[in-house]
Amino acid sequence: MTRITVGPFNRVEGDLEVRLDIESGRVARAEVTAPLYRGFEQILEGRPPLDALVIAPRICGICSVSQSIAAAAALRQAMAVTAMPNGILATNIAHAAENAADHLTHFYIFFMPDFARESYAAHAWHGAAAERFTATKGSAAREALPARARLLEIMGLIAGKWPHSLAFQPGGTTRAIELGERVRLNAIAASFRGFLERVVFADRLENVLALTTPDELDRWREGRDGDFAHFLRLADALSLAGLGKGPGPLMSFGAYHDSDGARFRAGIRASGGEIEALPAERITEDVSHAWMRETSRSPAESRTVPDADKADAYSWCKAPRLAGQPVEVGALARQAVDGQKLITALLSDGSNVRNRVIARLIETAQLA
Repeated sequence: MTRITVGPFNRVEGDLEVRLDIESGRVARAEVTAPLYRGFEQILEGRPPLDALVIAPRICGICSVSQSIAAAAALRQAMAVTAMPNGILATNIAHAAENAADHLTHFYIFFMPDFARESYAAHAWHGAAAERFTATKGSAAREALPARARLLEIMGLIAGKWPHSLAFQPGGTTRAIELGERVRLNAIAASFRGFLERVVFADRLENVLALTTPDELDRWREGRDGDFAHFLRLADALSLAGLGKGPGPLMSFGAYHDSDGARFRAGIRASGGEIEALPAERITEDVSHAWMRETSRSPAESRTVPDADKADAYSWCKAPRLAGQPVEVGALARQAVDGQKLITALLSDGSNVRNRVIARLIETAQLA
């Protein structure tokens, strides 16, 4: 048996390390280790409730709005506060802008530059990939980074700053959006849409979102410029649909909630494809391999009690489970649960690397 240790990774919040035991060419055991103890639960204990609006966003500097919104929603429920509709709308716009910026970051900064590496030089597509996606030097970064920066201007208009804004509150947001700012927001949205139609898809968003089957997607991409089509060709050449198979079920808490519901609905897509209501009561936290004492498997009742000497433990992370089993979340899950036709059709191959990237870009088109 051979052990491979990979890490630390520089593309995650905090340290992360993966240890793989390889036997006869297959992974016999995998351990994902988070060696940094963070302890946000202890930091929050005993503090005034509204301190959560300052502390919780520090969980992540890339998705701090998501953390802010979760904290504000929890406080809203605990305080029995009804948020103002415009406050929720402004919050959702900021949240969508952050999510879209994250999708661009993943595609252009984290994911596609990997294929510009010399290890792929023997492939016919490598020259174009290197010219387009080489980190910091490729032509894509010169277009994608300004588009991402403009999205984050929305944070400045609505929330004052990004990350870690204090604008998101249980009652909505801290300030109204005036007419001139509405005009600027519309201009940013139009500019972002233009970037997607010109650079990412090389087509109108309506045409992209009208695609419903893998065959339609294949016909659409033939002879087309744009980074999405570039990715699809590369993904097929490397058989990315055969990598990163998920556990089966897909779960979504929904997104962009308001008094009428949510832009993307909540629920779970079972392995057979049927959509069910979100079974929140079946969500648990497993600490069997964490340096933590087990106090309760219910996230609402458990306490975070470190146990650095625990036998057979290898991480400071708890493992979320649905009825004791892993489940996939993220853009693919959101789109599948919401019934997006192309993503639903692609899931005949199950969840995989190719389908996850497609789901991110389809979701970005919807957000725009």
